[in-house]
Amino acid sequence: MNTVELAHGYALEVGTALQVRIEDIDYIFGSEFVGAGENGRVLISTDEAMDLMKDRLKAGMIVSTYYLADDIYHMFNTRFECLADDPRPAMVLEAPKEVLNIERRSQRRINCTLPARVDVRKTLSMEIVNINHKGCRIIADAETVEAVRLEPSDRILLRIRAPQSPHGYIVEGQVRNVQQQGEKVEAGVLFDTLPETLKTYIESLTSVDG
Repeated sequence: MNTVELAHGYALEVGTALQVRIEDIDYIFGSEFVGAGENGRVLISTDEAMDLMKDRLKAGMIVSTYYLADDIYHMFNTRFECLADDPRPAMVLEAPKEVLNIERRSQRRINCTLPARVDVRKTLSMEIVNINHKGCRIIADAETVEAVRLEPSDRILLRIRAPQSPHGYIVEGQVRNVQQQGEKVEAGVLFDTLPETLKTYIESLTSVDG
C-alpha cells in the first residue's frame, strides 16, 4: 500500500479515485491520485475530454479535488501548474495547504467510549470515541503521544477493551489523518480485515446508539 502525505495530518493512497473540478473551465472529470512531485506537488490523472481542453489550461487556475478516505469525503483546493507525461500523463497541481472534511460518511460512525492500547513503535493508552465497520477515531492527551508522533500511513495494532463485552478485541489498521485539538491528539484509523467478533460487537453498539 503506497501512501503519500498530502497535507499536514493527511495521507492519500496512490490510485485513490478522485472527482476534479476546474473552476475556470467549469468542467468535472473522474481522476485518480498518481503520486507526489517535488515540494509536495500533487499529480493526478487526466481523461480524454480533459486532454482535448489542454489548450484552455492556464497556470494558476483553481482546481477543486474530492475523494473518499477513512470513510469520510475530503476535498482540497489548489492551483494548476502544468501537464506532465512521466511516468504517465498527469496534471501537476501545487501542494495543497489544507484538506477539509466534508463529513458525508458512507457509513455512520457510532459514538462510544472504549479504552484501547495502541501499538505503534511503542504502546500508547488511547480512547476510541467513534467506530464503524470501516474504522474508528482515537484520541489521547497530547503528552501521551508526544514520544511517538503519530503520522498518516502509520501501521497500528489496536487492542480494544469493551466494558460491555466479556473479552477484548484486536484489529490492525492504518492511520489516515492526525489532528491536534488543544491538549488532545485525534487520529482517524482505517481497519484492515475486521474480525467477525468485533463486527458483531459494533453492531450491538448500533442498537444502543440508535
